[in-house]
Amino acid sequence: MSLPFLKSPHGSDPVVVESTFRAPPARLFRAWTDPAELKAWFGQAPHSMAAIEADVREGGAWRFTLPPTEVSRDALRGTYVTVERDRRLVFTWCHEREFADGRVEVTPESEVTVTFEPAEEGTFVRLTHAAIRKEDARKGVGSGWSASFGSIHALLEKEAVP
Repeated sequence: MSLPFLKSPHGSDPVVVESTFRAPPARLFRAWTDPAELKAWFGQAPHSMAAIEADVREGGAWRFTLPPTEVSRDALRGTYVTVERDRRLVFTWCHEREFADGRVEVTPESEVTVTFEPAEEGTFVRLTHAAIRKEDARKGVGSGWSASFGSIHALLEKEAVP
């Protein structure tokens, strides 16, 4: 399995993913905070999001809802802890699963920090996802974030084509 953007050992805590993108920090920050932009890169098929809500302010909530299946309805959700425009985002993260029989499972809260640093080639983005309790969950999150960074690169490449 190729995880080109994963910089921490697969399954370790914290999960660290990073890359340099050919776009200014403001463009990358918008990709991480605008619901339409998020929907264009986060959770690409077959895990595309059915809905994305983001109240991007300190204390604001976010929720990404996956398409329902016969077995469950899944959502990722959390709260923005720190919002420094074009520089840094910190938000809590948990996975909520509601089963057809009414049971609900929610993972323990973890924390994501994303920094946007100007670089000669554009913007260096570093994501640290910490306090994920289970190794298999850290592996899944590491794979997911690495794939998402690839999706952001693809999105920006499409914009660069005249």
